[in-house]
Amino acid sequence: MKRIELKNLKYSYGKNQILKSINYQFYSGELIGILGANGCGKSTLLKIMMGFLKMEDGQIYLDEKKQEEFSILDFSKKVSFITQKSNQNINFNVLELLKLGRVPHIKNNFKGLDESDYKVVKEVIDELQLQSYLDREVTSLSGGEFQKILLGRAFIQKGEVIFLDEPTSALDMNHSLELLAILSKKIKEDKLIGVIVIHDINLASLFCDKILFIKDGIIKYSGSPEKVIKEDILKDVYGFDPKILETKDGIFVLPKKERL
Repeated sequence: MKRIELKNLKYSYGKNQILKSINYQFYSGELIGILGANGCGKSTLLKIMMGFLKMEDGQIYLDEKKQEEFSILDFSKKVSFITQKSNQNINFNVLELLKLGRVPHIKNNFKGLDESDYKVVKEVIDELQLQSYLDREVTSLSGGEFQKILLGRAFIQKGEVIFLDEPTSALDMNHSLELLAILSKKIKEDKLIGVIVIHDINLASLFCDKILFIKDGIIKYSGSPEKVIKEDILKDVYGFDPKILETKDGIFVLPKKERL
C-alpha cells in the first residue's frame, strides 16, 4: 500500500451533515495533519478511514483496493491506530503490551509469536530505547511514556499506515516534541503513510509535511505548512486574528496582542 484515496466521502450525524465531499490522496513518506475548529469532522474523518464508522457515501481506496474489500485481519496487518483516549488501566506490563502489535501476524494461534515476531519486537525496543520500561506495569507509566509505548506497538505491528487521533493532547511540550519527532523520522525512513488529527498548529507546522484544514464539511485548504498557515486562512478556519512568526526553525502562530 503506497496510497490512500478518498473519493467524495460524506457522513452525517442524523440530519447534521458533518462531511459533505472529502477528496484527497495520501502518499507514503508523508505525515499529513488534519486540522480545523472543534466539531468540523476531523476525528470523524479519521474514524471512517479506520473503518470504525461507515461512510454515508463515497469510497476509500487503499492503493487500488476498496477499503470494504479487506478482511479485518488483512486490514489490521496494514493499518495501526493511536488514539488520545487509550485505556491505560490494563493489567499488562510494557513488554506484553508491545507484543500485542504482532497479533495480526501470528501464523499459529496455538504457538503464538514465533522467532520472526520476537525479532521485530526486539528491533523496535532497541530503536526506541525501551529496555528500561519492559517490566513496568502499564498503569505506572506517565502519559508521555504510555504514548511512546503505544507508538512502539504501532511500529511493531509493521503496517504501512499509522493513524493518530490527537496523540499529544494530554502531553507536555517535551513529550509532544519527542513523540512527533520519532513518528516523523519513522515515516520518512520506512516510507509509511501517516495521518494525524492534531489541534496544535505550531506542532503541525514543525512535523507535518502537509496540512489539511477542514471547514464546512470539505477540505477547504491543503498544502505544505508554509503554504496554508497564513493569517487570512487561519482567520477563516478558526475565526480569530492570528499573528504568524516565521523563523529559521519554523512557523509559529500567536493570538494578536489585543487577545492576550
